[in-house]
Amino acid sequence: MKRFMAIGLLLLSAVAVPAAASTFLKMTQKDLVQNSGAVIQGQVLKVSSFWEPTGRIIVTEAMVRVEEKVYGEAPSVVVVRTFGGTVGDFTVEAHGFPTFRVNDRLLLYLEPEKDGVTRVAGYQQGQFHVVRQGGVEMAIPATGDDASVVTRDGRVAAPAQAIRLDLLKESIRGEARRAGRLEN
Repeated sequence: MKRFMAIGLLLLSAVAVPAAASTFLKMTQKDLVQNSGAVIQGQVLKVSSFWEPTGRIIVTEAMVRVEEKVYGEAPSVVVVRTFGGTVGDFTVEAHGFPTFRVNDRLLLYLEPEKDGVTRVAGYQQGQFHVVRQGGVEMAIPATGDDASVVTRDGRVAAPAQAIRLDLLKESIRGEARRAGRLEN
């Protein structure tokens, strides 16, 4: 009987685990602003994947032409690095990490790395696709169904919603001002 209870509890706990491959702590806009050195809007020019020098993991770098600096400093082209990608016959899928395609228009919360490249703060939470819908530019969250986002108390967070790009930028600048990261 104890054996069946243990098996039942094991099965129940397996069902309770989210089906997504990765779980991330929900970041508010305040968190994202505090963890980023800059927020930019730009277009992906080039994407390349390669083995890290250790040969253990594949990383992808995207060259992004900066169209607008929402706040912070950034060069006219930033190099953004993330985990995952394809090299030859090998593919590493990093669920919940940013992905890039040439010509994508994006809004990115950027965090500088020591080697001169940047990464997206908050993983996919700091990446928005910029698309035109009904004559209005919208910021569509990049978060997908392949990762879970949970609140600090362990509950699954509500999915991020699309927002008008101009309203998102205004909100980011307001948060940056409150954090002392933007003048005016």
